[in-house]
Amino acid sequence: MNNDTTRATGRNGLTRGTLLRRAGVAAGALGVVGLAGCGDSEGPGNGAALLSPDTDATELGWAPPQRPPLNCSLLSFFTPDEARAVEAITARFVPGTTDDPGAREACVAGYIDHKLTMYKTFSTPTYFHAPFAKPVDHGMPGPQEHAKDTILVAKSELPRYGFQSSQTPQQTYRDGLEELEKLMRDEHDAPFVDLDDATQDDVLGLMEAFGPLNPDKAKARKQLAAQSSPRGKAMAKVFLKPTPYGFFSTVLGDTYDGMFADPVYGGNRDYVGWDLIGYLGAQRAWTAKELTHGPNPSRRVQGLRDMPPMNPGSPAKHVILPISGTSRTEG
Repeated sequence: MNNDTTRATGRNGLTRGTLLRRAGVAAGALGVVGLAGCGDSEGPGNGAALLSPDTDATELGWAPPQRPPLNCSLLSFFTPDEARAVEAITARFVPGTTDDPGAREACVAGYIDHKLTMYKTFSTPTYFHAPFAKPVDHGMPGPQEHAKDTILVAKSELPRYGFQSSQTPQQTYRDGLEELEKLMRDEHDAPFVDLDDATQDDVLGLMEAFGPLNPDKAKARKQLAAQSSPRGKAMAKVFLKPTPYGFFSTVLGDTYDGMFADPVYGGNRDYVGWDLIGYLGAQRAWTAKELTHGPNPSRRVQGLRDMPPMNPGSPAKHVILPISGTSRTEG
């Protein structure tokens, strides 16, 4: 596949490489670390693909179980129309083709549908009920016992109050998609999925403009101009809960998760997200030589379901265990 991560998405010069950097996929949120020197997959069941030259594990008698093809159209939460809209949005965040897969090909919309079915709340502790913390330049002195809707806190203290939302993720998607379709029919007399790529990017770019102001003054002025434009005012009037940026950022974050999380969660189909960033996935262990010089090119990309079994206290010849001071790491 073509791993050109600088291919433009078409939205104001935004590139797929820019999206990846903003997601932080190379360092942390999903535990994904780009590794140099990875080669092509040699397919499941090929024991040589897991061998490393600095170990004495000479044969692998285990092969990962065969998995049935992933059915991205099998829905548990979204209606078919909602699923198509979410798929269209994610496909603009990480566009792709059959030869150069993106979010659509990675089944990201299916991942989001599964997530909304399985988990009722966000992945971090969230305050769903008022009073909600509102940042101000200087916090109010003393307790605010009579606050019903809002409690004023200093900007520097805001992180102490945790993530806050008056809507669950399910409500955010359901209401956000309804608001989006209402706006599209008012503006274009067509649903979002029927708009051309450039128009879809325009809509998403305007939603993004409602986010935190860019530190760069010139870019911040453009954001404010977009918000106060006739289209911006129309969007702000339709998007109440969630807000334009609230919906945008929720889908964007879930797109990154579905693109780069382990396929066991429903996205990253055929490891296309990991191929994009050069990540080998879930490996049982790394040898001392690999930790110094990088992965052996013969290693294949694999997920959690593909990992060979390991029984602590019961050595197995087919499992590479780079334990310092043993023959497994000599060479």
